[in-house]
Amino acid sequence: MIYLALLILILPLLGTLLLLYIQSSSRKLSIFVSNISILLSFLISIYLLYLYFTSSYEPLSRDILIFANVQTFSLAFGLYIDSLSLIMSAVVTSVSLLVHYYSISYMKDETSYNRFFVYTNFFTFSMLLIVFSNNFFQLFIGWELVGLSSYLLIGFWIKKDSAVKANYKAFLVNRVGDVGLILGLCLILISYNTTDYNQVFNLKGLISNSETNIFGFSFNTLSVICLLLFIGAMAKSAQVPLHFWLPDSMEGPTPISALIHAATMVTAGIYMVARLSPLYELTEDVSLFILYIGSITAFFLGLVALIQNDIKRIIAYSTISQLGYMTAALGASLYSLAIFHLITHAFFKALLFLCAGSIIIKCHHEQDIRKIGGLKKIMPITYLAFLYASLSLIGFPLTSGFYSKESIIDGIGYYGHTIPYAMLLLSIFTTTLYTSKIFFKVFFGDSTLHLSKNETQIENDYEMLAPLVILVAPSVFLGLFLFDPLMSGKLFESSTISGELVSNFYYDYVINSLEFFLHSFFTINFLILVSAIIFSYFYYYRRSFTIKIPEIIQTILKKEYGFNPLASNYIPKIQSTFTTYLWKSIDISTIDNGVINRTSELFSKLSYKVRKFHTGYIYHNSLTIISALILLLILIRYKY
Repeated sequence: MIYLALLILILPLLGTLLLLYIQSSSRKLSIFVSNISILLSFLISIYLLYLYFTSSYEPLSRDILIFANVQTFSLAFGLYIDSLSLIMSAVVTSVSLLVHYYSISYMKDETSYNRFFVYTNFFTFSMLLIVFSNNFFQLFIGWELVGLSSYLLIGFWIKKDSAVKANYKAFLVNRVGDVGLILGLCLILISYNTTDYNQVFNLKGLISNSETNIFGFSFNTLSVICLLLFIGAMAKSAQVPLHFWLPDSMEGPTPISALIHAATMVTAGIYMVARLSPLYELTEDVSLFILYIGSITAFFLGLVALIQNDIKRIIAYSTISQLGYMTAALGASLYSLAIFHLITHAFFKALLFLCAGSIIIKCHHEQDIRKIGGLKKIMPITYLAFLYASLSLIGFPLTSGFYSKESIIDGIGYYGHTIPYAMLLLSIFTTTLYTSKIFFKVFFGDSTLHLSKNETQIENDYEMLAPLVILVAPSVFLGLFLFDPLMSGKLFESSTISGELVSNFYYDYVINSLEFFLHSFFTINFLILVSAIIFSYFYYYRRSFTIKIPEIIQTILKKEYGFNPLASNYIPKIQSTFTTYLWKSIDISTIDNGVINRTSELFSKLSYKVRKFHTGYIYHNSLTIISALILLLILIRYKY
């Protein structure tokens, strides 16, 4: 099993290296290499997942390659195989495979065809490296590689100024988060003298009551570790206040948006906290902080989506909001439910983005929903796919999103977290509004575009349609399939994540998926959802009334509560000032003028002095040699 898991990881990397080697070869070869590597990785993931659950395998952690080993401390490359890592690898490879296939047609007019697949393959490998990590050192390597590959993908169109600014913002914000991650990893190393997951989990109780002094104040060491690690997760998973890079990442091609937002980069933070749940379970203060950050993100960033008109940016803000649900679940110790929503969200969000890509291609790369309309008859398959994905996003009963979202909301309410529960309830209304806004305007609204007769009679290429059709199934049915084994604790019972609270909620609240479905019709959740649907129907479709949003509220939402100006102005200035200081004080003053120049001057002066001893006369050379020998004998005599 360990070697098959290693093969899952290696195949995307091998595809990346082969694509770099062939470079300017035919597009067909690039397509074959990139897709076959991801396809094989996906098939092995599914096989291992089946094998793991049918053959009663136990979790396995093994070091493959040890880079350094000093007493009890080691740096190694290894694999961690359990239900969590295998399910995540299946999700990552399946979404990546569909995105790759979709891109065959979507990117057909691009000159940098090969480069695109190099980046996507490398991106997939980087995410899988995080998923299968069995130690914090490997986690950090995968974390940084994901950041690097996302930087390359967001800025794929290197001649587009907005794309360059977007990837710079993404890179900068994630570096801010990485400061917290690095400090947390260093504190783990100092406290536990190991980077291995299992060793840290086994020793967690030893420092649960220890204190760390920071600027004269004492804090619980484990709480500091968990908080610092979560700062890294906040940046990667776009949580307030480190969220503002994600909407700008839409500057990359739409398949890249689907890849980043669905199953890879933005879920890395969620996965990390779930994987490290044995640590977070001992830090109630940090968990409470995570709960509030998630619920605030879910509601307030959903409000920002309401004033957007770019189809990709609306979906991007919906991603941030849904990540808030997952984060809130983590904070409430409902780790299994967070992963549950991560899984369902991966498929319906990928479907939404790929539908958006099809719409953009059909409408000559127009992304403003105010200019797009009447596509129901022109794109019937895309219309149905978008409808199912939208229903899953708003949590309509029986869809995948319904089971995962409702479970989180009800679970948080069940355990008495009143304020987060209220914010998540309000986010149901906002989610329905901005989703309906896209749906009604794009498929039923009036279009200002002038499409040719041929363009109004056909859908897009089958390479773009096939992934949409395939993604409909998990977007609608996957939640129903996973609900019972997950809520009963069986799905993740052999993993490190905790399922105790979920099991308690399950047995006290519902019995099975059918009862949960029937029960949902008598909850405030459903009442809010129905109210939002009715409101959206009359507001966006029938246009029975209009609402004028006050200018001050629009300004606040456009500026994302002040975070956007902060991101655009102050953080780059701080970064520029800091790097300029490092350049002048370290690079120029210390290294160039200090080490390099002073060293060269010293050796120049020494060589000038030494040169005087080399006159060319034999007796002068003999005298020098004899003097050196006498000095050497004196030193030897002195030592012994």
